[in-house]
Amino acid sequence: MQVAGIRLHVRDTGPRTAPAVILLHGLGSSLHTWDAWAEILGRDHRVIRYDLPGFGLTGPDPTGDYSDARGQQVLGALMDTLSVRRASLIGNSLGGKLAWEFAAAHPDSVDKLVLISPDGFASRAFDYNTTPEVPWVAKLLPYTLPTFLLRKTIAPAYGDSTRLTDDVIRRYRDMILAPGVRQALLERTIQVRLQPPEPLLRRIRAPTLLVWGEKDALIP
Repeated sequence: MQVAGIRLHVRDTGPRTAPAVILLHGLGSSLHTWDAWAEILGRDHRVIRYDLPGFGLTGPDPTGDYSDARGQQVLGALMDTLSVRRASLIGNSLGGKLAWEFAAAHPDSVDKLVLISPDGFASRAFDYNTTPEVPWVAKLLPYTLPTFLLRKTIAPAYGDSTRLTDDVIRRYRDMILAPGVRQALLERTIQVRLQPPEPLLRRIRAPTLLVWGEKDALIP
């Protein structure tokens, strides 16, 4: 569907009158990463998931803007298009960052948060208020995508290695090789700007479940 000027790949399943939950995938992934979740949640929830701009079958954002503000704009526009006033957000990695930032900016639109290894916090690779250095491997992405390197990159995200089958790897690779996606990935990396999260986190009112590796925390 057309949302905020983008041809967005969306799946909207489950009872339309049930509480809505929106699933937000991570870097280099697609809405398919939530297949098992959607099947279970769809029994008593309206489950909405989409390929974030620059990924999967959505492909590049025509604006070329992959900023946090643009991500929030698209999510808000999708909720408006689907007539969803409030929803619970479940986000992983990049999608987790989008989820908690949206909850901070639009507290009246979010019921609950589930954040799975969310992005948005400084690490060894990033410092706040600086432009991160783009790894040389990322700069090669528009020109090559060796399957062995893709598998090595994805593997740490799978606690159960048996679920990372050849078919799953093939799906990841096909999605990343879709027209314009690799360049969009590079553009997104270049546009990353990390800001201290504390001022935003203080604005979140939704009950939050944080799942980070082996550490789970319930934030009231």
